[in-house]
Amino acid sequence: MQKRKLLLKCGLSLGDIVMLTAAVRDLHIAYPGSFLTDVKTPFPTIWENNPHITPLSTDDPEVEIIDCSYPLINRCNNTPYHCLHGFIEFLNERLNLAIRPSVFKGDIYLSGLEKSWFSQVYELTNANIPFWIVAAGGKYDVTIKWWESGRYQAVVDHFKDKIQFVQVGDRGHHHPKLSGTIDLRGKTDLRQLIRLVHHAQGILCSVTGLMHLCSAVETKSNGITNRPCVVVAGGREPAHWEAYPDHQFIHTNGALACCQNGGCWKDRTVRLNDGDERDQKNRLCVDVAEGIARCMSMITPAHVISRIKTYFDGGVLRYLNATEGRAADGGVRASSKNSYDEQSLNLSSAGLACDAFIKQIPPYPDIFKGRGIVICGGGARYFTNAWVCINMLRRHGCHLPIELWYLGERELDDEMKAVIEPLNVKCVDAFEMRKKFPIRRLGGWESKAYAILHSKFQEVIFLDADNVPVANPEYLFDSKEYQKTGAIFWPDYDRPAGHQPTVWKSCGIRRPKEPEFESGQIVVDKKRCWEALSLAVWFNANSDFYYQYIHGDKETFHLAFRKLKTPYSLVHIPIHTLEATMCQHDFDGRRIFQHRNMDKWDYLLMNRKVEDFWLEQECHDYIVQLRRVWDGGCKKLRKIFPRRSFSIKPRKTASIAAVMTSFGERKRLRKQTIKNLQQTDWGDRPIHIQIDTERDLDDAERYLRCAYLALKKGLNFKTDFILLIADDLEFNQQIGFNLDAWEPLQRREGTVATLYNFHARELAFDVARHTRIIDPGAFTRSRAYLFSRESVRLLLNRWKGIEGSIETKIWHLTRRLNQPVYSYAPSLAQHVGTKSICGNHFHRAPDFDANWVHPDHGPA
Repeated sequence: MQKRKLLLKCGLSLGDIVMLTAAVRDLHIAYPGSFLTDVKTPFPTIWENNPHITPLSTDDPEVEIIDCSYPLINRCNNTPYHCLHGFIEFLNERLNLAIRPSVFKGDIYLSGLEKSWFSQVYELTNANIPFWIVAAGGKYDVTIKWWESGRYQAVVDHFKDKIQFVQVGDRGHHHPKLSGTIDLRGKTDLRQLIRLVHHAQGILCSVTGLMHLCSAVETKSNGITNRPCVVVAGGREPAHWEAYPDHQFIHTNGALACCQNGGCWKDRTVRLNDGDERDQKNRLCVDVAEGIARCMSMITPAHVISRIKTYFDGGVLRYLNATEGRAADGGVRASSKNSYDEQSLNLSSAGLACDAFIKQIPPYPDIFKGRGIVICGGGARYFTNAWVCINMLRRHGCHLPIELWYLGERELDDEMKAVIEPLNVKCVDAFEMRKKFPIRRLGGWESKAYAILHSKFQEVIFLDADNVPVANPEYLFDSKEYQKTGAIFWPDYDRPAGHQPTVWKSCGIRRPKEPEFESGQIVVDKKRCWEALSLAVWFNANSDFYYQYIHGDKETFHLAFRKLKTPYSLVHIPIHTLEATMCQHDFDGRRIFQHRNMDKWDYLLMNRKVEDFWLEQECHDYIVQLRRVWDGGCKKLRKIFPRRSFSIKPRKTASIAAVMTSFGERKRLRKQTIKNLQQTDWGDRPIHIQIDTERDLDDAERYLRCAYLALKKGLNFKTDFILLIADDLEFNQQIGFNLDAWEPLQRREGTVATLYNFHARELAFDVARHTRIIDPGAFTRSRAYLFSRESVRLLLNRWKGIEGSIETKIWHLTRRLNQPVYSYAPSLAQHVGTKSICGNHFHRAPDFDANWVHPDHGPA
């Protein structure tokens, strides 16, 4: 007889898929040899070693594809069935069968090899100790099933030295750390969890997939057939639908009006504002007590302790002995460092985490004094800008003390401090401050709110380093608006809403009908705004989540002040726009700040003249003055790269070949770029054009394929360097001579370089050699990469081993080489068109100069 072929599809949760394993088992028991079954579920590893699974192809016309569900759940409050019946009833009705449950559990298989492996607990303790698994949290989709973590902790503490608990939990879910446990949160994939259950003495959890695994996974041969499990269930589901006969299933069905006739089947205790339909009113718990569903609150630690003790008092289990206890303590210590609590927030967790943080904000400490200015200005580029900003403040008669904040010695060394501190400036290392006031993430944008909060001043004028005041800003403290609210913010440009409403909703507030904040300048009284500033710091500490929805730190202040209903004054005069510059005003409409956000001051003096920029020549003069007293950071390079030799090889003209990447459909751009290069002095230097004509992949993948082949072809030219260029560029007219005269190439110092300044943060400026020197860990994007022959070989050898874009691959290469990346100054290439070959938007190199000629060229 020909076997029927069934492909069973199901996209439900882990516990449901465990129930599907039982249905597949019982199908084959009821109809042996009649079916071939395959499955498609979100948890493929749960089916490993399953003898009832046969791979089937969806292209096979004999395969019946069945989307599985179990409508029986809709009748479970009123009918005496367990969830094991759900898929069985569905298959019976769908296929006209008569399957019956055979055993009271799911059907999960371990191979003989898996059974022979030591558990993760053994790897941490070096001993075969008995242990219980505890899942003290859950997913965000159904928070009504959570039992408060402090109650789990009370249970763990009660059994100290008697039971060793091992805490588990998936990343992205809610599993607060329990002390005294072996911490495996985030450290087990599903198959590892199954093996951990296999070794476990017992399990403590709420109604979750782990409860079903407890029964479905075979026990070790220690005389125990059924693994003990204590389930904190409450009243969401009817007990008969979820409970296993050998579990201690602690429920409250019938004790409350909301679950008097079975489970309430609600989903959440409070709205999470994550856009999920479970936030709807009809799906929220109607009886919340102590922050959790009342049906869960009624279950006390004493109840759970009593149920766990039942297994020991009855003689089924034994407690740890002294030797095992010592080994268990070692496991707790060995697992104490766990990054689980440092993971990024998500839309479901952010609102709860925000509200929890607000409750913990300490009162204003009253340790700050006076007024002052705070600037974040570390690193060669921002130090240059801070120098101009500070000198302009002093020029306008501002005598307030200034704190210049930076991120570690690499950003601001003793030479730079000696230059800036005579201007009544104190340099503050945020990394050192972090030792006293820890923060989860601390980068450039994140440091702004952090510096304001922890500066020594009570009243602060914060300025971005690239901001140029055109008047003494001290009078803002005396404005009636500041006196009224204690905070002044300035408007940003009107931008498309994008993801912003999402993050405002996550905070439980509506976005106000007013402009975004522009944080290039802020005036604030920390005493009056302490809580809001603390919350802004927290938003930035979780930038890996919040910056997905807002652009940098700016709206974190807006969110914080609105969330806590802290008053502020917003200047309602819109930005006056100059080229690459935002001009901000006081409340009377007078220009006071010129924020050069898109064309920061350049130590190499390559800024374009900006029409209507006030005091531009004076700013330029201050950079000239800085170049007399500071070398641009070149001296410190020997400390940063101690194994790198600088300028020791004799000068010798380097040979260069170019390789261009393009797609077949970009013919017009490609022809124009080739023409642009031919109109320069590139001459007879070789060039290879790699064209991808296959449109089987997205543009990013096609570009990767094209770039790989182009670089591989480039090695055939036997030149010292290979220039990888895009198909949408114009070029400096003397690009050939300028490269021949570039000293880093003559001395073979550059292993990776760029002819296109993509705003990468400079480590140093080398004026004499027309070079920006970039941190290898910060360099990513360009449109004209210049590689040494050796670096191309290394890049191609590691190409397939590094996932991601070409920028990611090159970032890994430069990090591995740990050598400075050189950027020609000025840029010798410029983007034309609207979008790049791999879909990135139009971008300009701010210092491109089509007619610049290296001084060694002589008279033009």
